Amino acid sequence: MRIHYKIIIFAFALSVLGGIVWSASHYHDKYQAERLRADAAEQNANAAEAITANVIQFVNIINAISEANQDAKNQITLESQGAQADIKVAIANDDCAHRPVPPAAADRLRQFADSLRTGSGSASTGKPDS
Repeated sequence: MRIHYKIIIFAFALSVLGGIVWSASHYHDKYQAERLRADAAEQNANAAEAITANVIQFVNIINAISEANQDAKNQITLESQGAQADIKVAIANDDCAHRPVPPAAADRLRQFADSLRTGSGSASTGKPDS
């Protein structure tokens, strides 16, 4: 009967060892799956961060372009106002200031103004869209 107990103890020890091996394998597989999930989540976060950084950089570039455009418009307005004031002073006491501008000269000035508008890339041509 002594050998019978040894077989039972050996079978019990073998089943405990098998349980430990199965448990280690099971939890190792869970660990591997969780690690892969965490790596994928980290890659997604890094990609989203890179996209966000690119969008912010793009917005900053657009803002800088818009600001430069507005500054140029303001400068043109100031120059135009200065030119108007200079012309008013120059023709204040001139008798030609009270006579109408010849139609050919007015047409030529309009053509020149239109060429400035189209040359600057502005969408505003003073003409309605058809």
